Amino acid sequence: MTTADAQRDQGPVAVVPLHVLGTDVDLRLGGVEEDARTLEEAVRERWHLCLRDPDRAVSRDPDDPDHVRVVEAALMSDDQVESSSAWDRGETDVRDSDLRRLLQRLTQSVTFSVIGARSGELLMLHAAALAHPETGAAAAFVAPGNTGKTTLCRTLGPALTYVSDETLGVRRDGTITPYPKPLSTRRPDWVGVKDEQAPGELGLRSPAVEPWLAGIVLLRRETEHEGPPQIEELDTLDAVMALTPESSAFMKTEGPLRWLADVLERTGGARAVEYAEAADLAPLAEEICGRGSPW
Repeated sequence: MTTADAQRDQGPVAVVPLHVLGTDVDLRLGGVEEDARTLEEAVRERWHLCLRDPDRAVSRDPDDPDHVRVVEAALMSDDQVESSSAWDRGETDVRDSDLRRLLQRLTQSVTFSVIGARSGELLMLHAAALAHPETGAAAAFVAPGNTGKTTLCRTLGPALTYVSDETLGVRRDGTITPYPKPLSTRRPDWVGVKDEQAPGELGLRSPAVEPWLAGIVLLRRETEHEGPPQIEELDTLDAVMALTPESSAFMKTEGPLRWLADVLERTGGARAVEYAEAADLAPLAEEICGRGSPW
């Protein structure tokens, strides 16, 4: 048995408690103690907006649907981890010898875990979301991965508040369960891995009031687009067809099509926006976040 395996058998060196997307998660960090402490510092820094009060009562009964989920992670040497190709985002035991890659994989595993925990309960859209700091009115910007959501949060977020750059969870009453995770940012000098950035380092903060959905926008980023953003109003059917592929566990909810149609009607329908630069979307974000609640 290696030193790292023995350390893992003895239990985690550190536990970082999170509350994200309405779900309690314990990040159990193991491995050789020095490396585990390095990992703990990096995790706490990047997940600072999601840290759970360690004294808050939580359920650890696996029969309770709201029990604490556990994701394990360890920073290890090259000869102690399997090939990187063997890893899957659905795994809850993440090991890697590269801290940057480990942090990215940890984010993906947490995301997969909490989406599974809330399946059938929330309307979950693959979206960036920003909210008014005083009213909580939130604009959801829906788009596939790697098409501008994180850039939008980095650009417009400091003037508003940060809800998520990945997954928006909407309850039946229109309120939102925030997921202010680290921002997964592509860097030209990093090949094959994203930089998991702490929101606070980018001037982002969580809403001080509970956010609620005020409007939905489908992003279409075109680098060759010229002029102001081109906005297209979508009818309810077209909006449903466009949003469904960018949802998680959609068909596991009760009456999903009626629910989504109701959300669209209450929030004024969805709009598709073609644009080139995230800064050009500031007026649209401000308009949506300035609305009164339809809920």
